[in-house]
Amino acid sequence: MSIASNVILENTRLGTTRTKIRNKLTEYNIWWDNSLTIFELVERLVLMFAVTVLSTVKSNIVTPGGFEYSVTLEDDGVPVDWWINGVHSTVRTDANGKSAITVQYVQDATGTVVCKVGKKEVININYSCVPFESFSDYAWNYEPENFDIVKYPTSISHTFNIGEVNYSEVFNLAKDVGSSSVVMAIPKVYANGIGGTNGIHIEVALYQKKDSNQGWGDAIALVNSKSLSHYRDTKILELGAYPGNKGLKYSTSDHVVRDLNVSSGQLTLDSQLYYFDLYYDNGYVKATIRAGTTNVYTYEGDASDKITFDTFYPAVMIYDAGGHIQFESIEVEPWTHEEE
Repeated sequence: MSIASNVILENTRLGTTRTKIRNKLTEYNIWWDNSLTIFELVERLVLMFAVTVLSTVKSNIVTPGGFEYSVTLEDDGVPVDWWINGVHSTVRTDANGKSAITVQYVQDATGTVVCKVGKKEVININYSCVPFESFSDYAWNYEPENFDIVKYPTSISHTFNIGEVNYSEVFNLAKDVGSSSVVMAIPKVYANGIGGTNGIHIEVALYQKKDSNQGWGDAIALVNSKSLSHYRDTKILELGAYPGNKGLKYSTSDHVVRDLNVSSGQLTLDSQLYYFDLYYDNGYVKATIRAGTTNVYTYEGDASDKITFDTFYPAVMIYDAGGHIQFESIEVEPWTHEEE
């Protein structure tokens, strides 16, 4: 047989083998396309058998920094198939056995991420792009370390621990009596702040306290800065309780505390659980304080002529001469004011 005939025969055999491998991959629902060499097809055929997945990282939300989805296997160099909204790519595992792709943030976008290792589907998740991550925490989880404590002056003593009220765990936030002072608990997930044009909703279930009759303020708030050179630095919008009244107050770069909307009547101290809800969207403000299902304070309106933010941090805040607050839970989520 001539050399040419041998070449033709060998090519025919390779073609037949390639077809058989492709058919087997199709049978086992393993991805392939015509660009793969016979050696790459064989490599994928091996993935018919059990592949040990050590870990996966996935999320149903994508924030402005994007999100990296990943799978980690025992071996490096393994082809891993990814689909972002139906668009396929292959990312081989690196020296640490990790294969990863990043979904970029696109405002209001939704989509799907699928990952397969051979015939094994390890990720199949729908995602939504949101301006920032939601956060919730409950005192009975015993995780005060989920919060950063920010205070002014830094020398003032404070307490932040888990206590109990009415047989239920609470976060206990208190500080020494001292005027022109503040202590804030800010969820660590927002360590870099939230862009000021984003809408936000904060709900905190709390008990109102006081440690002094010299004037005090207990509030949930949006604060413009974590690097304080003043106890009202630099912009603050708060929904709080005060001696004899409750409601919305704010301050700007002149550090003067002003009423946005305040109503008379002091909240019950120590024993009544209140739900504080503060909504903010680029200057539009909505707020409620309720005991059970009964509203004891409500407000809604445009405050953009008084306060706006470039960046803000959601906080539970105590300030002025007294200040003591106990809260069962906190929830933070994106919110959009819909024009009627």
